[in-house]
Amino acid sequence: MNIRQLFLTFVAILIVGNVAFAHANVPASRSNRVYANPTIPSTFVGGSNEMINFIVNTLQFPQEAIDNNISGLVVYMFVVEPDGTLSNFELVHRAHPLLEKEALRILKAMPPWSPAQHNGRRVRSEAYVPMFFQYVPGAFTGGGRHDFSRRNLEVLNQPIFTIVDKMPEFASGADIACFISRVLRYPQEALQAGIQGRVICSFIVGYDGAISNIEVISGEEALREEAIRIISVMPRWTPGERNGQRVNVRMLLPIDFVIEATPTPSDSEYWVF
Repeated sequence: MNIRQLFLTFVAILIVGNVAFAHANVPASRSNRVYANPTIPSTFVGGSNEMINFIVNTLQFPQEAIDNNISGLVVYMFVVEPDGTLSNFELVHRAHPLLEKEALRILKAMPPWSPAQHNGRRVRSEAYVPMFFQYVPGAFTGGGRHDFSRRNLEVLNQPIFTIVDKMPEFASGADIACFISRVLRYPQEALQAGIQGRVICSFIVGYDGAISNIEVISGEEALREEAIRIISVMPRWTPGERNGQRVNVRMLLPIDFVIEATPTPSDSEYWVF
């Protein structure tokens, strides 16, 4: 079901803030203890707004739930490991099994979080994400096409570089191919028509790591919207630097779509121009 026809709201969000790069030089604890109240809590990279954007754009509302008007609140607790990965998922508020399964799929698709810190070390910590699922036809833009391109005219009016001293890095060094394989939804029409190929997208990684102004440079028409959507739900990147200052950098990312295989970036991973 197309994402523009879906609606997801949060009834509560415990995790707030933006500490996207705060843990880069912090040593990890060797203890297996899970902290409920660490000095610095774990967060989704980019903060709660970025997490909401990720969930809304990753959600695949179960067709059976749509057909039977099924809605409800799902809450999972889990552990954020010292490297930011999520583990030990525990369902603490049940709804329909279809919604529980989809909520867990979304959580497992998330990129690494910014881990918690306690006494100067990265530690294992508890976190939870409550999600309330309710299907509302045409919830996005009055039923029109949803724009994933993240247009930002303000960024376009600032200096934008293509080659800098330190190029942007995906999500503080996380595996971009694994991220894509987790969030990709092969377009049904393209799948049925046997359409495969490479889509090359251009986008800007801002001085704050945020992604904006996503465009398709080349690729099959049937695959373009999905390529843009994948990039739109990426967490903030580690921004590029020029003369020691964080700057806006334009990037190119090729994504290969192969039927019966997991579409991933090409061997070049990402390019500049």
